[in-house]
Amino acid sequence: MKYLFLSLILTLSLYAKEYIYFLPNDSKKALDHIEKLIDKSKSSIDIAMYNLDYKKLIKLLKKAKRNGVDVNIVYEKGDKLKEFDTKKTDSKLHTKIAIFDKKVVVFGSANWTKKSFKENYEVIYISDEKDLVEKFNRFFQRLIHQPL
Repeated sequence: MKYLFLSLILTLSLYAKEYIYFLPNDSKKALDHIEKLIDKSKSSIDIAMYNLDYKKLIKLLKKAKRNGVDVNIVYEKGDKLKEFDTKKTDSKLHTKIAIFDKKVVVFGSANWTKKSFKENYEVIYISDEKDLVEKFNRFFQRLIHQPL
């Protein structure tokens, strides 16, 4: 019985945690989840997004940066991002992704704007599935290192 219990615990720990939020109905849950990911980040937050101007999230990103978290942002639109390590692109950047400590990815249709969370019909997906997160890490590195 002891071995069965240990096997069950090990098996459950192998499964990824995945969440999906449909905005605007799940806006509060999605926003709370993203805020917790920002707050709990220890080493890095990598973001590629067309528009990031939600003051509440920017404030948390600034706090993370002050706490030693490396915050890297690739963006097309947004004027409140100057103090981060940023790369502004003139090319169309339709991607909306954020990677926390290289272990959790948030992606979907929503820009991080107040309107996206409060008014728009959007989808946000959050996963710590290892292979998926690795693909997003590689994609972000290409964005950072390619001329845009």
